[in-house]
Amino acid sequence: MKKIKVIVPVTTSLWNDSIRQVFERYKNLDTVIEITNLNTGSEAIEQHYDEVWSELPTLKEAEKAQDQGYDGVIIYCFNDPAVRAAKEKLNIPVVGLMEAAINFALMLGRKFSIITTTKRGIAATEDHLRMYDFYERCASIRAVNMEVLDLNDRCRLEEAALIASKDAVEVDGADVLIFGCGSMLGISENIYRSLGVPVIEPGVAALKLCEDFIEMKTHHSKKAFPFPDKKIRHTS
Repeated sequence: MKKIKVIVPVTTSLWNDSIRQVFERYKNLDTVIEITNLNTGSEAIEQHYDEVWSELPTLKEAEKAQDQGYDGVIIYCFNDPAVRAAKEKLNIPVVGLMEAAINFALMLGRKFSIITTTKRGIAATEDHLRMYDFYERCASIRAVNMEVLDLNDRCRLEEAALIASKDAVEVDGADVLIFGCGSMLGISENIYRSLGVPVIEPGVAALKLCEDFIEMKTHHSKKAFPFPDKKIRHTS
């Protein structure tokens, strides 16, 4: 049995049921999923400002997961808040959505485009691409012009995502598409049928990578992510 803690690093449980439904569809039979949210932070993450509000409580939840005996942690946000810090502190697999989705995409094509929520968050996505050294492989970042908290309107989301995806493929030259938000769920198959290119849902990519790391009995290199030293850290 593999136990994975899925940390949705926001203060609302708005998407938990949708995430659970998708994960139940794709997970291995012996994988047990536990989804949790934050008590403090932001109700949605689109910019660096939102990330900062979520990172410390996310890190604490990740540490708690290891203490509780979980085999892996998924930080369920495309901006990967606290992922690098959690990799330093934990010695179980820690997987973020952006890093997982892009690594999947680069095995399926030469250029990917990210379909994100609003134009306001594009700069933060570009910064993360540069940090991961993926920027040169990104054909474009296109927005559906919907706030994260409105993404449960599936009809509107699918219509807007199809338009943005079509432009990414036909105008920008993308041969793989990545949804730039973990809340963009349940529409990838229709877009694939319409455009004929792979469409990556980042949450599913993170799930499968986390399961594989657990089964392989491996995790991130502690040479790359060394344990933090022991110093006094004040939380208030």
